[in-house]
Amino acid sequence: MPQSRPNLPDAIAAVRGFNRFYTREVGLLRKTFLDTPWTLGEMRVLYEIRNHKNISASDIGRELELDAAYLSRLLARLVAKGIVTRTPSETDARLHELRLSEKGQTIVNAADDRQAALTADMLAPLSASERRQLVDAMATIETLLGRRRASNTQAGKK
Repeated sequence: MPQSRPNLPDAIAAVRGFNRFYTREVGLLRKTFLDTPWTLGEMRVLYEIRNHKNISASDIGRELELDAAYLSRLLARLVAKGIVTRTPSETDARLHELRLSEKGQTIVNAADDRQAALTADMLAPLSASERRQLVDAMATIETLLGRRRASNTQAGKK
């Protein structure tokens, strides 16, 4: 028997309920991320810097949809603490390229290792077929909701 499609109010309630469950499950509302001194926002910015060569603050702001003033303050703190370095762009004098310092690299790598271990702990009780089901469900979520982001990005380019 085919499943009936939920009406919009029921779908909204289900998505919001899932969001509350997931943010609690992975600890996104804690003051700091993975028992580090850093917030989730700071760690997310550090991951972007680590994973993209020659990234600028405006690139990060666009990718993470962050307010420019908030991002500027966050980056200033990370630079002041010696975690991020800024160098003028060779191609655009208005931009600075962001990189992790050695200290920043150590911080991000340690957090990455900790997150992988916590994720392994979360997945360990699941059978192989349950892990496959979970990963497939997450891929479905990314595909379905990613279409909205892609269409919004395309609309913004017109």
